[in-house]
Amino acid sequence: MKNGNKVVLIGDGFVGSSYAFSLINSGLATELAIIDIRKDKELADVNDLLDATVLTSSATIVKRGTYEDCKDCDLVVLAYGNSQKNLKNRLDDIKIASEMVLDTIPKVVEAGYKGVILLATNPVDVIARVVREVSDFPYEKIVGTGTSLDTARFAQYLAIETGFNVSDINAYVIGEHGNSSVAVWSNANINGIAIDKFIKNIDDTYKDKVGDLIRDKAFRIIKGKGATHFGIANCLLAFTRAILLDEKKVLMASAYLRGEYKNEGLYTGVPTVIGKNGAEKILEMPIDDREQKMFDASCKALKENFLLADLGYNN
Repeated sequence: MKNGNKVVLIGDGFVGSSYAFSLINSGLATELAIIDIRKDKELADVNDLLDATVLTSSATIVKRGTYEDCKDCDLVVLAYGNSQKNLKNRLDDIKIASEMVLDTIPKVVEAGYKGVILLATNPVDVIARVVREVSDFPYEKIVGTGTSLDTARFAQYLAIETGFNVSDINAYVIGEHGNSSVAVWSNANINGIAIDKFIKNIDDTYKDKVGDLIRDKAFRIIKGKGATHFGIANCLLAFTRAILLDEKKVLMASAYLRGEYKNEGLYTGVPTVIGKNGAEKILEMPIDDREQKMFDASCKALKENFLLADLGYNN
């Protein structure tokens, strides 16, 4: 009988290694298998992480992985991608990331894995759909980190502006994790009290300004140190916990729309119940007319961007 949880991490760059470090400190996994095309980096991180496990409360077995490890694992996590240093737009990475999916996902499937595939590979909404097409898994089994990081940045901004603890801020970002993301001001609140009770003169100009700040934060971080990885690593960890522990937790995931929010046929960031089966249910929160128009435009752009993946059988 199998004991504990086994995670296979594919992609051991900035995001992957930061996630791996967060994972071994969480105690969620008893075993972590790491796969990367850079074998020297893969081995170095395995050894470094093994050293780190000595002082954790629940030691994780960390090892160099192969795709055969997917056969009996509980979760596959994709964290590969192109270098962020020269990134001006997350959509620039579509073709490169799609090629990586075409190289890796068939190997995961051939190993006999049938569970949830969690990914942070950008552009995450488009690549979630690419992974679904290549794997032919049920739509709910493919889960992207969506707008979870955007939502964290929105909540953080509002906490600083109002002086409240960020844990008391309820504010969300939907749509693309990228240029067309939509901050939902219409139901933003602090423990149930509308945000406009704490911030005055929230007009469309102010909303657009904050939206730009949220979207551009990644590029400011990349400019300073070459990559963003700590924030998204902890987002991945939150999804990992929800899946492995079957928490039924609402997270802002890249989930597949079937008419929710008046859109269908794409993955995008929406509040989603995450559990052992992946994206188990999409929750529809009220949004105003302006937000709906912005969300519609975001969905339209994502559908068009999916065609850039050039899989040869897009539908």
